Amino acid sequence: MEDINKMKEKLAHYERENYKLIQRVLELERSEIELRKAARSMEEKSATLSAIIKSSDDAIVSKTLDGIITSWNSSAERIFGYNEQEMIGQPILKIIPEDRQDEEVEILSKLRRGIRVDHFETKRLTKNGILLDVSLTISPVRNTAGAIIGLSKIARDISEKKLEEHRKHNFVAMVSHELKTPLTAITAYIQILLQVSKKDSNPFYLTTLTRAEAQAKKMISMIQDFLSLARLEEGKIQINKEKFELHPLIKDLAEDAQFLTRKHTINLVSCDNIWIYGDPEKLGHVIMNLLNNAIKYSPEGGAITIHCEKQNDYIKISVKDEGVGISPIDQKRLFERFYRVNNDKIKTVSGFGIGLYLASEILRFHDSKIQVESQEGIGSIFSFSLNIHHS
Repeated sequence: MEDINKMKEKLAHYERENYKLIQRVLELERSEIELRKAARSMEEKSATLSAIIKSSDDAIVSKTLDGIITSWNSSAERIFGYNEQEMIGQPILKIIPEDRQDEEVEILSKLRRGIRVDHFETKRLTKNGILLDVSLTISPVRNTAGAIIGLSKIARDISEKKLEEHRKHNFVAMVSHELKTPLTAITAYIQILLQVSKKDSNPFYLTTLTRAEAQAKKMISMIQDFLSLARLEEGKIQINKEKFELHPLIKDLAEDAQFLTRKHTINLVSCDNIWIYGDPEKLGHVIMNLLNNAIKYSPEGGAITIHCEKQNDYIKISVKDEGVGISPIDQKRLFERFYRVNNDKIKTVSGFGIGLYLASEILRFHDSKIQVESQEGIGSIFSFSLNIHHS
């Protein structure tokens, strides 16, 4: 009887072991099926990616962390002139002009730290020695463990775009220059007539000519913006820094701005006895732009305050209005070239959306930038900081 029980226990044990083996076999079969599916999916993704790379109009290149090229698609061959056999195993420096090779060191440094480089505009060299304008997007390539093992670069030829921009800037500069000359003459004639009308004490002529002068000055200012934009983007803008006192400059600008409006009161606060080192003409352009915007974007009128606040070795200059305010979405794009705020309350406001872009670029040359605080329906504060000049 005891032998029978032992036999039964062994049989039950074998049955359990057999069941485990069957389950294991089933698991292995399921795993094999999943692996096959995963392999097919990877093959499909690889084929799709390969098709995208081959059909892309952009040059798609991969390289090691040392800048050695490991792949080169057909568009790279078309754009740069080198075929795949000529470039695989070669340093990427082969297509980088000598005066721009420091860029590659900086780019590689960022990518080694896992930082992606987006839409970096630069120049690259073709096999025929032609310099191309290109926009680069470069990303780190990681292995399954997350370690960076290489780099992927997408290069887009933007030469035609740059050429078109150059033509446009030349046209704008030419037209602006041609318009500025007669407008300056018209303004001078208006000012002469204003002097005459003041002697005659004719209120109608005085009012009409004052408004005509304001409009002429507004047009000259807009034209000047276009000329400045053309110079800036051609790298011809001149920054002439000198030591100067801030208060007289801001006082004159505030008086000029007050002349343009009857609805607003322009106040100047705490700007006395401050000397700075910068370009007074260009900084004056920045402040006048902020004042003009404060007037334009507060159509119901109200107070406009220019405030100067000392902060250690800096002076913070702010222009505050009681206008329509700016939405958070618009605030993110305010300083883009040609961007206009989308607000029904200011649809009739004139402008081309280049004033704040120019102001931000001028401040960049002064190691500064514009900050904005705004609430819709309450108003806006634009501010920037400059180094105080100590004698």
